[in-house]
Amino acid sequence: MANPLTDQEINNVAKKLSQLSPTGFIPYPLFVEFNRLKVTVTIEIVPLCFDSENNVNVVLYNRGPDDKWWPNMFHTPGTCLISDDIPVDDEWNLPTRAYQRLIQGEIKDLTLIDDPIFVGNINHQVLRGPESAHVYIQEVEYNPKLDCFYQINKLPKNCIPTQVKMIQHCAKIFSQQK
Repeated sequence: MANPLTDQEINNVAKKLSQLSPTGFIPYPLFVEFNRLKVTVTIEIVPLCFDSENNVNVVLYNRGPDDKWWPNMFHTPGTCLISDDIPVDDEWNLPTRAYQRLIQGEIKDLTLIDDPIFVGNINHQVLRGPESAHVYIQEVEYNPKLDCFYQINKLPKNCIPTQVKMIQHCAKIFSQQK
């Protein structure tokens, strides 16, 4: 397929993009368009625990009615990697800043047990575009006072479809380790 933009238009877009800082979040309208055009790298944390009856539970959050891609659907905590998430002085290049953002954001109300355990990568197409997700299991303390715990065998019907197998796979690993 021929490119719908002329060389001049491409150069104009590139010149404007060069004015953006390479650190931090990019403006949302650009985020939307870049996700269509490139592979987005994400960190997915699958918080798991046993309840008082020894059932494996996962923590899921509802994305709300205004979400562009998954309105009112349940998901595991996660974030897209941004350019300054990987510190240059970390010899292992771990996404520590992305994980810290999740600890301060989506999983701030959870009691975390130990460090997250890397499970693997999932490369798939999601509604916003191609994605490569680095998946981690995070053991958490069960808290029945919070409404975000769901038994693995009773996931909400409106769970993001591309996450269901990931959640089940992580739960299986988690169960085998305990």
